[in-house]
Amino acid sequence: MRRAAVAMAPETWLFLALGTFAVAVLAVDAAALPDQALVVVLALAVAVTGLPHGALDPWVAWRVGLWRGRWGFLAFNLAYVGIAALVIAAWRLAPGPSLGLFLAISAWHFAGDWRADLPGWARALAGSALLALPAWRWPAQVDASFALLAGADGSVIAGGLVVAAPWLAAGMAVATLVALRRSRATAIELAAVAALSLLLPPLVYFIVYFCALHSLRHLRIAARDADADSRRRMAGVALLYTVLTLLAAALAWPWLAAAGEPASIPGTDLLKLVFIGLAALTLPHMLVVMLSERARETQR
Repeated sequence: MRRAAVAMAPETWLFLALGTFAVAVLAVDAAALPDQALVVVLALAVAVTGLPHGALDPWVAWRVGLWRGRWGFLAFNLAYVGIAALVIAAWRLAPGPSLGLFLAISAWHFAGDWRADLPGWARALAGSALLALPAWRWPAQVDASFALLAGADGSVIAGGLVVAAPWLAAGMAVATLVALRRSRATAIELAAVAALSLLLPPLVYFIVYFCALHSLRHLRIAARDADADSRRRMAGVALLYTVLTLLAAALAWPWLAAAGEPASIPGTDLLKLVFIGLAALTLPHMLVVMLSERARETQR
């Protein structure tokens, strides 16, 4: 008997296709994607697909009742910007601990992509492996990037990921087997994430995962239950807050570029801007996601 085809979400197909294409390009010419060009591609990809999924936070928060009215809107935005500013200030004062905290928060946040099909412990393993496996395969590149972001402490963190990576690879395998019992599509995603983390250079891997799978999944889920009018308003909110975020990033560039190691290679200041900027936005974004999920559960 023929088995039914695996039903996969659109972002899963895009993630697999883009990842396969990137592997094929690098197999033909390993130097086809120079680092400086990748930093520019990363910044553009984050601006186009990464920022909009976080830019929907005011709309998501309003929809579940986290704020109401003009004063609530003002308070929400002030709190969001205030938390982001605190993250940037913390990175300037203590880049090493800030990088470590950012990685831990990101691991848990990214693991939420598989909330429906994995228990908490398996998500923790998958999210941690997602970030650690590139350091196993590409230790020099991860060390250089982390040192740029957090100086000597960044190199220590990169070394710790190298040590933890084999164990987390085993954890990812276990998580994949657990997912296989509930959703073959999720198991395929986890296996693809593990494979691409080892086959693609870290920046390429992050672009493919963050922009093609994680961000687009959040955008699709946010729009899933909205009618046409709500989707138009969502698009307007996402566009407005994305533009405002880019303007804020331009203003914050001197402070973000000064964190970590001095930039001696063209494009490295932009790399700092992207990752420290993402760190600043990840904490308030994750808080909105957590509070929104709690509010939805309360409303059921």
